[in-house]
Amino acid sequence: MKLSSGWEQSVYVLLILSQLPDKQTMNSQLLSERLGTSHSYLKKIIKLLVNEGLITSVPGKFGGFSLAKPLKEITFYDVFVAIEGRGKIFASQQLLKKFLGENEGKKAQKCAVTDSLDAIEDTLVTTLSSITLAQVFDQISSNYSLAELRDWVKINA
Repeated sequence: MKLSSGWEQSVYVLLILSQLPDKQTMNSQLLSERLGTSHSYLKKIIKLLVNEGLITSVPGKFGGFSLAKPLKEITFYDVFVAIEGRGKIFASQQLLKKFLGENEGKKAQKCAVTDSLDAIEDTLVTTLSSITLAQVFDQISSNYSLAELRDWVKINA
């Protein structure tokens, strides 16, 4: 499994938006320039975040985006679902019957590969759900000065 680049971009968009003063927004062009990402791709990512209720969209000439809820209420899993979708992470191709052959395949009930992937998925979902963006932001802010980011946000909000 590989997370798309959109997942990481989404995390940083949310972290930037968390620095906005109340009732302020930021447009997608500024966000893509700050992160050095494709504006067209970031717009698609932002739309997914809006659809999932993680950010709000304010239309109009002076519109933009803002957080829909605090970072402490947004987990890595919430971002994962917004970007990667709600389906199963690992979808079994049900190859056990073909692997066993025609006669033994008729008896096939339980697949060790599928069971293992289900266990891995459960662990991944639990881990992603246990990490909030507030925790990530706190770790970043304890390791680095955010003065430059905050100044940039003030100028561009």
